Amino acid sequence: MPDAGGRLMVGAFPSPAIARKILAAAAHWHVEVKCGSADPAALQAWRDASTEHERAWALLQRMDGQLGTIPPSLALPALQAAQQRRRAAAKILAVLVAAGGGIVLGQAGLQSAPWQAWTAALRTAPGQRRHVSLADGGRMEMNTDSAADVHYSATHRRIRLHHGEIMLRTAPDPRPFLVDTPHGVIRALGTRFGVRCDDGGSTVSVYEHAVEVRCAARADAARRLEAGQQLSFTASAADAVQAVPAHQDSWLRGMLVAADWPLQQLVAELARYRRGRLVCDAAVARHPVTGTYRLDDIDAVLESLCASHGLQVTYFTRYWATVAARQI
Repeated sequence: MPDAGGRLMVGAFPSPAIARKILAAAAHWHVEVKCGSADPAALQAWRDASTEHERAWALLQRMDGQLGTIPPSLALPALQAAQQRRRAAAKILAVLVAAGGGIVLGQAGLQSAPWQAWTAALRTAPGQRRHVSLADGGRMEMNTDSAADVHYSATHRRIRLHHGEIMLRTAPDPRPFLVDTPHGVIRALGTRFGVRCDDGGSTVSVYEHAVEVRCAARADAARRLEAGQQLSFTASAADAVQAVPAHQDSWLRGMLVAADWPLQQLVAELARYRRGRLVCDAAVARHPVTGTYRLDDIDAVLESLCASHGLQVTYFTRYWATVAARQI
């Protein structure tokens, strides 16, 4: 059962708990391997990234017999589309949950952010952007590595952003337009606005008209934001309102604009658009960087950045790299 930290206990195999999100990632890799679309180097890099990753992968291999009960409709031909692969991964995780009581997830686990993100209907991979036409005539742009669901009913219009970044332009409609993140709810008041969500919190940036923001644990306290304003918040608290940074929405044009950023901040942003792990060495983390960078070829950006700032990229694997000072 889940422990106090929300982590899964693996009863059939006595060992410390494995985080739900890591088990979900292992299920995803299992599907990619079964349908022949996995990159062996990327899988190995993921397994090598932590002992928990390797334990989750080993658990899947031990339970491969139970996974064999998955319906034939999830076999190779049906797994060519990315959306079908994601659904198959969710079903594999469900099989793991049910198999012999080996993993007890429970209803709370099924409602957890990692589970919902893996089973989201709308997703983008690292480096991918996606345009979504909404049923009311509105538009949603999805940035890199994002997961969302759209729920329209007779009484409301609701977007659930599990993680990542979206830009929304709402259409006139009497139904309320809401965006849920794990940290709260944003209500559009006839507007164009962006929402970004990660483990640390959510940020909403307003470009036209206004929105209302309510933290998940303080639903009775609404904060109103006008055009040009930005707010970062967690489930329990919100920061002070800030001005929307210049070029915040440049990702819509496939660009990243840095204005005197610390190198660590730039590398962290570039890492969002690239598969694997990309980090900045602490010795050069505060080095200031200014420039405009294309997001469709991060390796080319890194090469240019190194040439102009006396840096080098050390690749442990193709999917694990560190930006550091050039060695003379």
